[in-house]
Amino acid sequence: MITTRRQSGKTLSRPDSDAPMMGGVKPPSAATTILEELRSDFERIVSDTVAQVEACPAKHDPTFEGYQELLAAVRSATSLEAALVKRAIALVVGKNPELSLINLERPLPVHQAAKVLFLRDDWARASMIRRDAEAIARDHYRPDLLVVDRVQQHALLLDIKRTVSSYSPSAIVTLRSRMMASALAVREVLERKYEVPSVSRASIAIIDATGDSRSEAEGILGLGDLDWLLRIDGAGHAIRHLRELYGAKMRAILQEHCETIVEPQREGRTGEKPQSGFEEETGLTPGNEEQDEELNPQAVGQVGDQEGIFDDIGGNSDEPAFAVGAASRRTR
Repeated sequence: MITTRRQSGKTLSRPDSDAPMMGGVKPPSAATTILEELRSDFERIVSDTVAQVEACPAKHDPTFEGYQELLAAVRSATSLEAALVKRAIALVVGKNPELSLINLERPLPVHQAAKVLFLRDDWARASMIRRDAEAIARDHYRPDLLVVDRVQQHALLLDIKRTVSSYSPSAIVTLRSRMMASALAVREVLERKYEVPSVSRASIAIIDATGDSRSEAEGILGLGDLDWLLRIDGAGHAIRHLRELYGAKMRAILQEHCETIVEPQREGRTGEKPQSGFEEETGLTPGNEEQDEELNPQAVGQVGDQEGIFDDIGGNSDEPAFAVGAASRRTR
């Protein structure tokens, strides 16, 4: 995990990647416990999301003529899933009394100078940028979730993606630089506007709900990392269950749409519903079914829709050291 420390001009350091998770080995029953406590809440928010999918209107699309309902359901389901996971993680956070979920009134300022340096991986210089939350900034960033651990004096900025693979590498680099630049100002924002204990460090994490792109060095983590990020055993297991529940309901809806599309075409092939006006145009007569089939082959198509760092940034000043970086297991 790449981290940075503003200390006597030192630059990057990489802590031991095998550092143990804080809290030790989780008890076997923890995952089941957290899931059972949240099961009814999960079912409710899944139902809410499914209702939104079903209410999404199908738009005319000449390319996908006849498949608009299926296309609308797929697009809506994928676009709403990240928001569903966000709501579920917020419910999980509520199960740890040492954590507070902060609802920001305004996005965090992103100082351009820090953003540029973070883009260049110049962590030591970036940590020296002024972190005044009231300074004018043209760019701002609002995390999907801002979690404060009052015991650890730790602020965690989470950005939740359904799948990171849907984004280009350059887009992820830009997102990470904006998150880290905004994390430089989060302590002052929390101290001025929110009644939370002093925060000594801040972490950023991009959560990939599929886990396909996990990379601690790049600040990309999976659902399984939620246990040590939030210090809640079974958090990752609970969110995976939520996604399974959502997936099952969405597949049932898609199956219905597929049957609605395919069945009429199947009936047409078997002759139960002949094509209107076809006999007149071709002069078909009873008893010539084999010849008719050769003259009028039917094709059935299917279409699918693809959707589209951190230890201490302290200081040699009189103020307390403030660390910012990408979440690593050392934060736990």
